Amino acid sequence: MRAVLKGISCDECNLKEYVPEDRRCFFLNLHLCIGLIDKSGADNFELYVCTPEWLNKAIWEPKWGRYLLIVQEYDLLIIEEFIRGYIEQCDGADWNAIVAKLARMFAWEFEDYQA
Repeated sequence: MRAVLKGISCDECNLKEYVPEDRRCFFLNLHLCIGLIDKSGADNFELYVCTPEWLNKAIWEPKWGRYLLIVQEYDLLIIEEFIRGYIEQCDGADWNAIVAKLARMFAWEFEDYQA
C-alpha cells in the first residue's frame, strides 16, 4: 500500500494566491489530506512551514520543533514537491503502518486517539 497527498490547504490564506510580504520570512500552518493511492478518502494531517528568518524573529525562548518544515524561502511548488516526496516514501502493509511513518513528520488528526 502507498500513500498520496490528495489535498493541501491553509486556513490563513488561499495558497494559490498567497505571496508573503517577505519570501524569506514567513510562517504557514498547512493542512494535508493524505490517503491511499487507490482508495477514496483521506486523513487530515498538519505541518508548520517557516523560514529561519521567521524563527529568528518570532522565537526568543526554547521551543520544541515537532511537525516543522524549515525552508529558505517561500516557493509553494518546492514545498509541495518536498512534502509529496516524503509521502511517496511512506508505504506499508496496511494504513496503520503507513500512518506510523507519516506521523513522524506530520501531526495526524487521530494521534493519541483512544476509542
